[in-house]
Amino acid sequence: MKDRLFLLRADWVDQDRTWFCMACAAVEGFLAYYPAVRDRLEIAYLPYGRPRHPVADLLGEANQNLPALILAEPFDHPDLREGDLQAAGGLTFATNEGPITRYLAARYGVSPPHP
Repeated sequence: MKDRLFLLRADWVDQDRTWFCMACAAVEGFLAYYPAVRDRLEIAYLPYGRPRHPVADLLGEANQNLPALILAEPFDHPDLREGDLQAAGGLTFATNEGPITRYLAARYGVSPPHP
């Protein structure tokens, strides 16, 4: 099983205009720097509206913020900060660009983001 990354699709509509998610764009930028990491992930692009299935199904409705990364297996590394990884529904996950990119860098052996 691969780590599963969930991102918002670009150009979603809210308040009668189109938007993109800055946090999702930051993760996309990280993956552009490291395409070999992208190749090792299962990536799904979800619509803006809630509930955001399958994230809500896997982690619960309280944990459907995107970006979200669900880990395939437990992982511990000194570059991960307390609170980077969370648990719900028997799964370990990270949300927001900082924790996600720190995890991906540590797990896949690429340069981490500067603190």
